[in-house]
Amino acid sequence: MILNGGVAHLAGVATCGKIHLCPVCSAKIRAARSEEIDTVTAAWQAADHGLAMMTLTLRHYRRMPLGTTRKRERGGLVGIQHDAWITAFGSRAGKMWQRLQTDHGIVGYVRVWECTQGENGWHPHFHVLLFTDRPWTRDRADAFEAATRARWIRSVERAGGYRPNDRGVKVDVPRPEDARQFSRYLFKAQDGKARFERWTPGGELARADLKQGRAGSRMPFEVAEGAAAGLADDVPLWHEYEYGAHGIRAIYWSNGLRALLAGLVELDDRTDDEIAEEEVGGDGVALIPAETWYGAVLRHRGRSLDLIRAAEAGGIGAVRMLIESWGLVWGIDVLDPPEIPQE
Repeated sequence: MILNGGVAHLAGVATCGKIHLCPVCSAKIRAARSEEIDTVTAAWQAADHGLAMMTLTLRHYRRMPLGTTRKRERGGLVGIQHDAWITAFGSRAGKMWQRLQTDHGIVGYVRVWECTQGENGWHPHFHVLLFTDRPWTRDRADAFEAATRARWIRSVERAGGYRPNDRGVKVDVPRPEDARQFSRYLFKAQDGKARFERWTPGGELARADLKQGRAGSRMPFEVAEGAAAGLADDVPLWHEYEYGAHGIRAIYWSNGLRALLAGLVELDDRTDDEIAEEEVGGDGVALIPAETWYGAVLRHRGRSLDLIRAAEAGGIGAVRMLIESWGLVWGIDVLDPPEIPQE
């Protein structure tokens, strides 16, 4: 068990690498992806290119299920969302979308899937970070927004969704005087920024684990927190999200973009599983042998979480008291932590 900056985590255990469902793996993966996106966007702007953010949303109501993109069961909001993307901007978008990208100097994009839950039910949406050959004026952004709105509306209706309103497509660009401080302009009105001194493109795209919903909406891990606390309404909501998020790409890079960016910066080519497996460092709290872990911790519901809470509340002393309250012997069943080399 490791304690780092007041936050405890378990080390040396199997990782799942599930970015949508596991708060531990999600935090590690999203932190790495966020850092990479911040690096490439800074290099891209330094080379006098441009960035813009397109957000794509659906009209949704509480009665509408989140749905799934699984074969033979495809449907609900995520089914509409992904089918609409394919025909508007994806593999079946056609030559008009290719021409629109060429006319506006779009050389690639990073698409991120995000989902919140609130009074009107589930709200899956896309953030699409556009890489342009030159910075856009507001007029150029407005022209692109109008063209993409028409495509998105048509594709959503064809996919079986309700006609999106004028807010269904939104395109943001930095002001000319803020071109070198893109993140402060572009993301200042987005969700969850109060927890950070500086919000960045990478944070907006990749750090859904750190965001908090606004205006009554919640991020999925906030729903999970309610379910873990035993809130009756949140348990089925979390199960619905678990099923619906299965197989959805959290972060998608358009074809050829990474190869292009590799000429500017060194990219992070690790898989999500490789990132999740890496240890993040910190101070050791306790060494729990496998026999104790499987026999006295995992087989008792809630004990692993109790260990983390004890470590965060009182460090080694609190963990030792908890261990001994279970009838275990410190120094035999649980050992003092080994020294962790500092980088």
